[in-house]
Amino acid sequence: MIDELASLQRLPQFHTALTKGRKSNNPIIFGYQGKAQLEVIYGHLAEVMLSQPATKFIMKTGEPKAAKWASELIGEVEIERVRETVADGKRAGKSFMLDRQIEPLVMGSEIEGLDDLHSFVKLGNYVSRFSFPPMDMKKVSEALEPRIILEKDMWFDPLTPGTPEPAPGRNTPEPERPGMVLALVPPPEARQREQSSVIPAPPRVTLSNDHSQLL
Repeated sequence: MIDELASLQRLPQFHTALTKGRKSNNPIIFGYQGKAQLEVIYGHLAEVMLSQPATKFIMKTGEPKAAKWASELIGEVEIERVRETVADGKRAGKSFMLDRQIEPLVMGSEIEGLDDLHSFVKLGNYVSRFSFPPMDMKKVSEALEPRIILEKDMWFDPLTPGTPEPAPGRNTPEPERPGMVLALVPPPEARQREQSSVIPAPPRVTLSNDHSQLL
């Protein structure tokens, strides 16, 4: 069983499984949104693939071309109507004529107007309306299970606005507080070593007028 066949991209052996799997009694059920999806992925093989299922369920579609294709998939019927002609005057009388017309068994507009969980089912040369009963899925678990966290393990209080404070004993860095400036002050020994390591500036040298004396 494969649902949303087009979302699986191209399956190399899917065409072979559809055309040759029935001899090994290997039924396949697959669903898709529209014929155009399979034509893009499988090309001309899509027509062969769509002709393989013996039982077809056709549900509502809002696309006119898809609805028309589904109507053609269900098939056409031949309708015989008796036409009566009445003549007045000298040749007054009635005449009857058999009129045969071929019409779609289900029009595309009927497919577009199907209700939810309603469809047409075609099995061989038989067509009927079909409805799916709503099914409630068995509850296997809760939708949301709240996690129990002790107060001592919570590092913030979600009900108290403001900056979150870490809980005692947690290895959490202390957040910066507004208005607080942190400065690193070296010890006195480091300041003395820094002053002693300063290279003194060279003396200023001036030249006299005769360029022979240095002051």
